[in-house]
Amino acid sequence: MPGYYGSESCWRRMPWNKTTNTVPNSKTGRALFLQCRSKTNSNPVYTVTTDVDVLIIGAGPAGLSAGIVLASQGLQTLICEKRFLPVDKACGEGIMPAGLANLQSLGVRHHLPEGETRPFSGIRYLSPGGHTAAARFREGPGLGVRRLVLSKALLSRAKELEGLEIREGVHAKIDFEANPGHRGPIFAAISKETVTARLVVGADGLHSKIRRQAGLQAAPAKRRRWGIRQHFSVSPWSEYVEVYWGQGIEAYVTPCASDQVGVAFLWDRGRFPTPQDGERLFPYMIGHFPGLQERLRNAHPCGLPMATGPLEQSAISPVAEGLLLIGDAAGYLDAITGEGISLATAQALALQKSVIPLLKASAGSNNHLTTGDLRAYALAHRRITRSYHRMTRMLLFLSRRPSIVDRMTEILKRQPELFQHLLSANMGLAPMWPGFSLSFLFLRRLLG
Repeated sequence: MPGYYGSESCWRRMPWNKTTNTVPNSKTGRALFLQCRSKTNSNPVYTVTTDVDVLIIGAGPAGLSAGIVLASQGLQTLICEKRFLPVDKACGEGIMPAGLANLQSLGVRHHLPEGETRPFSGIRYLSPGGHTAAARFREGPGLGVRRLVLSKALLSRAKELEGLEIREGVHAKIDFEANPGHRGPIFAAISKETVTARLVVGADGLHSKIRRQAGLQAAPAKRRRWGIRQHFSVSPWSEYVEVYWGQGIEAYVTPCASDQVGVAFLWDRGRFPTPQDGERLFPYMIGHFPGLQERLRNAHPCGLPMATGPLEQSAISPVAEGLLLIGDAAGYLDAITGEGISLATAQALALQKSVIPLLKASAGSNNHLTTGDLRAYALAHRRITRSYHRMTRMLLFLSRRPSIVDRMTEILKRQPELFQHLLSANMGLAPMWPGFSLSFLFLRRLLG
């Protein structure tokens, strides 16, 4: 049955694939192919070899966004996801204005239903000492949207593209050593099939297996921060995303629908011991914020809490031979700034200038992109994440010093234009500090 591939659930048509019954012209590729074939069950599904331009591992926001960008430029793209879509996970669920603009560029924005989202105008800080400060975004509102709703929207957009195939409920085993020292494709074993690609995109999240398999996993971080999220049925009471600062813990309240808010906690396990019982974890967290607890006293939880961590994960590099990492798989510092979706979509859009021209120029070749070829993406990745890392490190420093958070909140309340500027800087849309004199004055007051 040429032109079809076998999956564990059904046959699907892939008209743009080069599908054959021949073994790849590589000893390692042949071994991988035979290994794939040997694992078939007593009623084996037809085993084939499929050639694509790009193989993406992971169908979260980063993977789907990358697939949309690549396929929209005519590249044959295959996304493999071990779970079934749409996928839910722990997430703050507040998309900043820059991220919202990225979703518009990807053609995803109109797939987000208005009744299942909620705009927010800015950020409000509530300090441990009872001080508050708020600022609106210069760039327009952000958008609160449940992760499940975002996953559905990205999937709907992806299905509009003919050159993009998504396989769900499958595991991919990548062989990065198929052609050591030689140019050639990257081989992958997927279910009962061998897939060759000129580029593999690792988009498999915070605890990326692809990052480890490629030897790009950096040493574990000393700081071990975790996050947990729960939804509540209640009308949002604020036009802002609210950030409650505590002692080694923060609470985040995001309006995510007209009748629902998401409440998330981030904490450092070394500074904020928690009960081991998962069912008691969320009530224990919320008990440290009496004002928020009172707000939610008559609200009903929606579903079960979801947790994730440790949050800080590092990659030695976002690129290797035939591979680039995107989104959380490329490294993640912390969720304290709420920039995860913005960063993932920006990195996907960066493929337009850094990778797609190379793939198009070498069309017809089965050679993988080298580390040197991917240098432009590595530079773009560094540029995209620079502001995020600076702001995140500053806020993590403050999160361990409640008295300084009190002073910071007082200063930002008196100078809302500074707060507004810092929100833009967090998105990479303004310099970190508006001027030396103002920077010096702010730091002097902040540090006492």
